[in-house]
Amino acid sequence: MKTLQEEDLIFDFTFADKAERFDDKKLHGNKSTMKKVDFILEDKDRLIFLEVKDPDIPGAQNIDQFRTDLNDGALISDLAGKYRDSLLFSIFRGPIDKPVDYVVLLSMAVLEDALILHKIDALKKAIPLTHKRWGQPAANSCVILKLDTYKKIFGDQSVWRASDF
Repeated sequence: MKTLQEEDLIFDFTFADKAERFDDKKLHGNKSTMKKVDFILEDKDRLIFLEVKDPDIPGAQNIDQFRTDLNDGALISDLAGKYRDSLLFSIFRGPIDKPVDYVVLLSMAVLEDALILHKIDALKKAIPLTHKRWGQPAANSCVILKLDTYKKIFGDQSVWRASDF
C-alpha cells in the first residue's frame, strides 16, 4: 500500500506506479516561491496532479474566508497558479511524455454540484488548458471533485480521515 497524508486526509495511491509528495521543501528548497500541487501521481498512461483542499477538516479555521475565496475567484486563481507552476517545474525536471490530468479534491460536504461545475469551467479558463499557438494542451483534463466523487472514481478506500481512527 502506498499511502501519503495531507493534514487529516490519508490517501492510498496503490493504483499509481509512482506517488510523490510534490509540495515538499526537500524537493523545491526553502526559498522557492513557486506554487505547488500536493501530489503528483504517475501510472502507465498519465500523470495526475492532485491538489487537496479540506475545509471540512475537524477544527478548521477560517471557513468563512475559504467560502469567500471560493466565491470571489481567489481560490480558482490560486489553483490555476499551482497547476501552472507545478507543470513548469515538472517540465524542467525532464520531458513529460504522458497526458496530465489535474484533479482538485475539495472536501466540502455543503458544496453544491452546480457551483462545482461553474468553478471547473473557471479553472479551465484560468489555467488555460489550450491555446491556438500551443502544439499540445496544458492539461488533458481538469476536474474539481468532492470527497464522495473522488472515492467513486479512485475507490472507496482511496482516502480516509486520520481523525476517524
